[in-house]
Amino acid sequence: MFWSFVFMLAICALTRRADLRPYFRDRRALLLLGAAGVLVASTWGIYIYAVNSGQIVEASLGYYINPLLSIIAGVAVFREKLTRIQKAATALAAAGVIYFTWNHGVFPWISVALAVLFALYGAVKKKAGYPAVPALAVETALVAPIALIFIAATFILPGRAFLTSAGPWPPWGAIAGLMGGGVVTALPLLLFARAANVVPLSTIGFAQYLSPTLSLLIGVFIYGETFTAAHLVCFALIWAGLLLVSAEAVLQRS
Repeated sequence: MFWSFVFMLAICALTRRADLRPYFRDRRALLLLGAAGVLVASTWGIYIYAVNSGQIVEASLGYYINPLLSIIAGVAVFREKLTRIQKAATALAAAGVIYFTWNHGVFPWISVALAVLFALYGAVKKKAGYPAVPALAVETALVAPIALIFIAATFILPGRAFLTSAGPWPPWGAIAGLMGGGVVTALPLLLFARAANVVPLSTIGFAQYLSPTLSLLIGVFIYGETFTAAHLVCFALIWAGLLLVSAEAVLQRS
């Protein structure tokens, strides 16, 4: 999270002051972009905790639930219309998530928190409707004081986690990896902010199933996390819905 903020503060510094000044003078912009910054920072924090505590699969479930909430937000808040195929796909995906949640054994708070926070982030960004780069610069600047307080606190706490090396990497390698993590975190947010202004939220919701699939594969095949029959049923239903939506899109273009 630290290097993500550093990278986005660099974006803020490269953005012309004249482009940013109107946002800081606009109460609506400060409210919406401040809320967006808090929501995305909270999402980062929970996701980092999930990865470091060996719960990548549960995090991937959260990002499977999130598109459902984005689709619901698109219909309920922005009056977007779903086709019959999209409704069927949403029902299949919802059934898969509900089935998995029911068989999970405990309440998957990581999954639910990630889903709710990022869906709210998408809704706020679409409601704001500001250009991607200056909006991201402003929301980063608004939450930067919180991040700086957190970073300062880590110097007091034992371990200084983000400055030390974990595993086989030397300290400089760990810092380089964290810096790269900042870039690959911030760039998708820029693209997401752009898409939120020009693409229906329901469409964004379906496209977001790609990310949790990659997370699932990494968690299972690289880190050896458990993949149960409940996972299989859940993801089979979700991908059935995605196949329906993809087929509809192909037929509409032909």
